[in-house]
Amino acid sequence: MQKISVRKTWQQLAIATNWPVLVAVLVLSAMGIISIFAASRAQAAAASRFDGMKQCIFLGVAILCMALFQIVNYQKIGRVAWLFYLLSLMLVLYTVMGNVAEAHGHPLPGVHSTKGVCAWININLPGFGPVSLEPAELMKISFVLLLARYLRFRNNYRTLPGLMPPFAMALVPMVLILKQPDLGMAMLFLPVLFAMLFVAGAKIKHLALIMGLGVLLAPVVWFSGVPRVPVLRHFPQVIKKYQRERMEAFLDSSNPAERQRKAYQTYRAMIAFASGGLPGKGFGNIPIGKSVPEAHNDMIFALIGEQFGFFGALIMLGAYLVLFAAGIEISAGTREPFGRLIAIGIVAVLACQTFINLMVCTGLMPVTGITLPFVSYGGSSMVASYMAAGLLLNVGQNRPLVMARESFDFD
Repeated sequence: MQKISVRKTWQQLAIATNWPVLVAVLVLSAMGIISIFAASRAQAAAASRFDGMKQCIFLGVAILCMALFQIVNYQKIGRVAWLFYLLSLMLVLYTVMGNVAEAHGHPLPGVHSTKGVCAWININLPGFGPVSLEPAELMKISFVLLLARYLRFRNNYRTLPGLMPPFAMALVPMVLILKQPDLGMAMLFLPVLFAMLFVAGAKIKHLALIMGLGVLLAPVVWFSGVPRVPVLRHFPQVIKKYQRERMEAFLDSSNPAERQRKAYQTYRAMIAFASGGLPGKGFGNIPIGKSVPEAHNDMIFALIGEQFGFFGALIMLGAYLVLFAAGIEISAGTREPFGRLIAIGIVAVLACQTFINLMVCTGLMPVTGITLPFVSYGGSSMVASYMAAGLLLNVGQNRPLVMARESFDFD
């Protein structure tokens, strides 16, 4: 009886699965794994040569997580949204405490800084080796679930005071992630928050007012803690020294001397990407890409361009467009408010992350250190991306028939 039940479950999932989402995700993952194998073969370090095999294992775990988030009805997942959010927040807080403790010479177990950032909890698995968990990746998924749960039947967010709880849900993890410090990941939360509030029906004039205040406060944040600014030098420093250097390198990226220093990573990535031409150099052929720092991770788009050329880059961008379009269709076709908000939140997370990564790789933004969803190397990023895809599929296959007015009111 159990075997029949399992078979029926998978048959139902196969019929209900939104295949454009699944195909797009698998195409992106395949291109990523090919590039990671190419990068791992080109690395001299013995530890790096197994990155391709590790990524395949990460992919297997990620697919299991996607299946779990697809099988369990999203309404049931929503009931533990607060628990998921608090657990993710505690893990992020642990990395921040590890950062402070390490600075005082008392490191916490499993936490140590990598290139000045304490964003990972390191776990040593017997027979597999060290594995790093990045809590911020889980944080972005739990944030979408919690905010969707909070907004589903409320309308107080149509007033300015009513916007305070949603903003608090975003600002708390943002501040903690900035303390790691990880500016790239922290940048995701506000665009996702605004997208979900807009779809929920928050008044545009309120959102525009808040955005305007943010723009006015940006110089205060930038110059906070800078000694040469008379008033703001007494404020706590928000922007770290290396982040300022990245911005300065971006603004002076045309300087040949800067291209060999702070702008080296972006400069080499752009050369590798452009060297692929239209057809590309072929699978695994990355003579220039192998010299790009973090090529298999943050700059993997450069390897895509070098191997698969302009046409391969178009295929990858097309897969993302299919994924985002399918996600928007799922959201638009879901009248149940919780499911609609989950779908649009997931699309916003993946789209913002993709946009930031591609802008960095093509030299249109300063380096932020954010991964490309489904493509970049890393277990946490891969698992979180597949969890997001599982939630999209879940909403798409469990859209209830609601005999009621539209879920939200708009201006």
